[in-house]
Amino acid sequence: MPSHQRVTEIQALLEGARAPLSTDQLCGSLGVSRATVKRLVAYLRDSAQLPVRFDREGGGYLLDRSAALTTPRGGATYKAQELSALLTANEILEQIPPGTFRSETAKLRAHLQRLLFRRPTGARQLRNRIKLSLPQNRSVDEAVFAAVLGALQSQRRLRMGYRSRSREADTRREVSPARLTFYRSNWYLAAWCHHSDDLRVFSIDRIADAEVVQAAAHAVPEALLEKRLSSGYGIFEGEADQVARLRFSAAAARWVADEPWHPQQKHERLPDGGLLLKVPFRHAIELQMDILRYGAEVEVLGPPALRAQVAKELRGASRRYRGDGEATLKRTAPSPVRARRPRRKRG
Repeated sequence: MPSHQRVTEIQALLEGARAPLSTDQLCGSLGVSRATVKRLVAYLRDSAQLPVRFDREGGGYLLDRSAALTTPRGGATYKAQELSALLTANEILEQIPPGTFRSETAKLRAHLQRLLFRRPTGARQLRNRIKLSLPQNRSVDEAVFAAVLGALQSQRRLRMGYRSRSREADTRREVSPARLTFYRSNWYLAAWCHHSDDLRVFSIDRIADAEVVQAAAHAVPEALLEKRLSSGYGIFEGEADQVARLRFSAAAARWVADEPWHPQQKHERLPDGGLLLKVPFRHAIELQMDILRYGAEVEVLGPPALRAQVAKELRGASRRYRGDGEATLKRTAPSPVRARRPRRKRG
């Protein structure tokens, strides 16, 4: 199968062209051979199902715009949520490591490309005008990802080596994969851990090695997954047992009012224009990070333990900024090691 980059490049050239493009023109633009151009054109026709034809009069390839180049609802524009969903789905599929289920998802990715970038007016692709940024995206080992998907598909157990970030400890585990989630630019596996006999969430990038074993996976009820994975805050498992009460300033309220922090969140406007946000949680790690990004524009009213922890973090940050940063860096820099002079032998 041709590389995804080459396919999208030739697709962009054809959709942006106002006249047929000859084989030599495509070779020059793509920096490939004539044989590669023919393979790319064949892929667009057969797999991507784009109406590419050779125009004999023009002596080149073009997109037949008289064919069914329509968007949903007869060419109507996408709603914001629809476009966001298509872009996200397309980007998530692109996050699958090269070589891992790429051929299996080729038709689906090509279909998403057509939905996103084909317009009845023949306008340029949206790819150059819309970007989906995935900050802090962690790299995933191809073999590990393939093993995880294989275990999910075959409903078999997974034996793996895992290094926890919280404890920096290496452990060997046997788990029954239950759900794979793409969350905040990273992949996470919810699985029944037979070592701890409980449901756990594992970051895929922390799995050192993995293999599918023949033992059948433990069936985790869907109701339990929803209860343990959807009621708490963030990616951590566990049913919410606390509610954070956060008071935002009037300036911050303009943004926070439209932000989904939690499916069961509640908020109310305050007389001064601020906002009181109530967020269920169990583990406060991610919640605390989201609170701190608003700095002085938010105050934790409760619970007391969360308020104390956020206050502690802010005091620590304040201490770091009391002096000059460069001076602090120089003071903490290790002193150069001086070589000792060899002792003279007496005699």
